[in-house]
Amino acid sequence: MERLRHGEGHLISSSGWPDFTQKAFRELEQLCLSFGLKSVRLEFQDNAPPQDALCVNSHRQQATLHLAWPNKGSVMLSVTPATQQTSLTQQTLHGIQQTFQHLINQHAQTQQEARQAQRWQQALYNSFAVWDWEGSTRRLFCSEEWTNLLGLPHDTIRSVRMMLKRIHPEDRPVFKNTLKKLFDGSVSKLDCEIRFKHAWEDYIWLRTRARVTDCTDEGTAQRVIGTSVNITARKKAEEEIYDLCQQLHNSEVLYRELMKNASDAILIVDKQDDRIIDANLHASDLSGYSMKELMGMERCQLLKNPDGGSIPCQDKGLIRDMLLISRHGQQHIVDISRTTVHVSGRHLAQCIIHDVSEHKAIEKRLQHLAHHDPLTGLPNRILFRDRLQHALHKAQRNNTLLALCFFDLDHFKSINDSFGHDAGDRVLTCIAERLEKTIRASDTAARLAGDEFVVILEDLEHQDLIQPIASKILSRINQPITVARQQVRVTSSLGISLYPLDTLDSDTLLNQADTAMYRAKKNGSGLEFYTISEDLDQESLDLWPITQKRSE
Repeated sequence: MERLRHGEGHLISSSGWPDFTQKAFRELEQLCLSFGLKSVRLEFQDNAPPQDALCVNSHRQQATLHLAWPNKGSVMLSVTPATQQTSLTQQTLHGIQQTFQHLINQHAQTQQEARQAQRWQQALYNSFAVWDWEGSTRRLFCSEEWTNLLGLPHDTIRSVRMMLKRIHPEDRPVFKNTLKKLFDGSVSKLDCEIRFKHAWEDYIWLRTRARVTDCTDEGTAQRVIGTSVNITARKKAEEEIYDLCQQLHNSEVLYRELMKNASDAILIVDKQDDRIIDANLHASDLSGYSMKELMGMERCQLLKNPDGGSIPCQDKGLIRDMLLISRHGQQHIVDISRTTVHVSGRHLAQCIIHDVSEHKAIEKRLQHLAHHDPLTGLPNRILFRDRLQHALHKAQRNNTLLALCFFDLDHFKSINDSFGHDAGDRVLTCIAERLEKTIRASDTAARLAGDEFVVILEDLEHQDLIQPIASKILSRINQPITVARQQVRVTSSLGISLYPLDTLDSDTLLNQADTAMYRAKKNGSGLEFYTISEDLDQESLDLWPITQKRSE
């Protein structure tokens, strides 16, 4: 057993405990004071808390609360009234005990989620050439794969200024201006091809893409994640092909050989009738058409805009994110470099086609991971807050009601303890699947943390519509789930707050739904709407300090 200091209501942990535990101790102390109590002793024990987890000594005006600390054992907290007006009633102490236990579980869950997020981020940074800019610290983090592209040691580039210094002077102004627009919210993404100074070679070409993943209410970027790909070989091939096309009438044999061995698909189009007159083997492989089938085919049959329109070939330059439709209907995302060539009085368009489908898929995956829970696939807290703000604005415009349902699973810890965390994960994914099948397409379900879920119900004309929908959600959730070849009955408690009847603020709306959920859990009713209590003692038992902390 480890004792953490006696007296004066101050809780100071030993140096062996992690930082999140230190924070929990400080919040326990503040909660004691908010309930009119002061702590006199806090002890850790290796064994589990006793069944009678609440002991009151009326003669000494002292009570002992037994709490469970995840993965640590039990905690014994002794408290005494801070003032003469405070009395140690069973009801008050029971509410305090539930509040303290929830706080301890919340801190343990926070640490677990932080470790999981760190593992996902480490896997991402170890696999791709990624750079990550944080607005709060103005620090730029570059993965080891990214610095390897420039032949530099890891952690050499630590700021945007250091990155700009390695960019070719001719490319620097354009990249700097685009990056500035990205940071201040003028544009949402960056996509450019620029030259970077290599550690032991000349400049190399990198195609750099970036997207804002988090921003302030004013639209200023708070976090930007970018990826880079070395395209030096492609750039050199384009230059060689362009030069060779200008001399096609003198070196046709050499041009054919270069086209044959080019790493990108190449099409030669007669600008007069927009038909393909030549192609290389890579174009045949990518499109699924034979060389013979490609000859004479109209270019618009093969290459299209994402909106379905045709691509003009009169101008020079690069067109990004077009579609190549293969013989079997498969769509490839491609970039097309166009060059006009004059050969024997004919006006030809050379189209060099770069398949960027894999790079786009990586970007889409990164975007999904930033806004969705990796276990259930539901929107995470970041995406939930964004959708809640949009839903509130929509309800204000349309003069409709919005209901926020907050619920967690009763006794979820016992499932993890009895069947293991894999079984607990199975329960959470099953709950997420049931939510998505139950709610409407216009509604949003999200996982905030642990076993806590929220549902946004939009476009509600009458308040009477809310209870049937919420009851349907509870009915689906409370159906048995097969875990480790056994059927386990999972129950939940659900709290509901309404916009604009209860509040106009999103954070307050979430806190009110949380408060209603704990009232439903306490009463055993399963479902409660938020109501403003006129009893001050009841407000204390409704756990408002915890709700306030969570919103922060």
